[in-house]
Amino acid sequence: SIEAWEAEYRALQARKGVVRSQPQQDGGFFGKIGQAFTQVLEPKSDPIIMANLEASEAKKGPRQLDAPPVDGFRVVREYQHVKESFTQGVEWVHGEKVWYEGSGGPSFSHGTRIFKMDLETGKVLQYRSLPTRHFGEGITVLGNKLYQLTWRSNVGFVYDKDTLELLDDFHYDHEGWGLTNNGKELIMSDGSATLYFHDAETLKETRKMTVRYLAKRSGEMTPLRRLNDLQWVKGKVFSNIWEADRIAVINPDTGIVERFIDLKGMLDESDPWIQKWTRSDRCLNGIAYDEVEDRLFVTGKMWTKIYEIEVVEGAGDKEEMDKKALPKDYYNPAGSFDPLGMSR
Repeated sequence: SIEAWEAEYRALQARKGVVRSQPQQDGGFFGKIGQAFTQVLEPKSDPIIMANLEASEAKKGPRQLDAPPVDGFRVVREYQHVKESFTQGVEWVHGEKVWYEGSGGPSFSHGTRIFKMDLETGKVLQYRSLPTRHFGEGITVLGNKLYQLTWRSNVGFVYDKDTLELLDDFHYDHEGWGLTNNGKELIMSDGSATLYFHDAETLKETRKMTVRYLAKRSGEMTPLRRLNDLQWVKGKVFSNIWEADRIAVINPDTGIVERFIDLKGMLDESDPWIQKWTRSDRCLNGIAYDEVEDRLFVTGKMWTKIYEIEVVEGAGDKEEMDKKALPKDYYNPAGSFDPLGMSR
């Protein structure tokens, strides 16, 4: 129950000697002026400044010789998905043969949860709900711990992966979106073009990088924004791109996008359940990998299915890309969201 989670969280805060502060007032007229100055001085608060900073960072470091190739996919098998889940992160743990999932909390979903599911039957084996003040985001499993991000609470939670008991929390100074790990570090996204690396033991940020690719038309190195759910696959970071039907395959040493996987056409948009939701609320989001049997899984928010897929190299390059299907880039209000650089 949420009450049980709250009790564990209070006990955790007591152990750490944390005193929960009272909500601050806005300070009236002068307080609002102060907030305005803070926003001016903080680059992250201004999308235009942020876009320019990312564009500058993208041009630093090694240059990609060719634009990333675009792969296609073939569905190997379908599994049942919890359709009420506003999916924010998934993980497959082969040793347990259990699917782990973290969801966000819009009112039309089953709320912010972490849960374990039998992939073969679709049966939920165990779950925990969080209070509405925390909007759940990405998850990852490392060792005997499950890590969970929140969207705008600037706090992540650590659980015992077997019992889902709350063990610890940690903090970060940006939004929380996707989460994965490379065995030693937690890797986070925040909806921008940045990946953040945190030491898995201390939970402190150790480095960050701008994800970038060679745009086809401009020939310039360009930031890839809207990085969402993440998964570590064979030494690469696979990333969903919010509201786009594709996955970016990222080199974790350079930040360069080596390939895209185009998943357009996977979701059955004629399904009445899917038609109930906006494009954003039903977008592709969720990548899991079975490293033992070399199986790649994908799903999305409010989806009824989980798909095991095989990547077909180069298949996406053979199909004409429909620019109009790509969403507007909120970091660049004057332009359009164009991860493959087709309009540059």
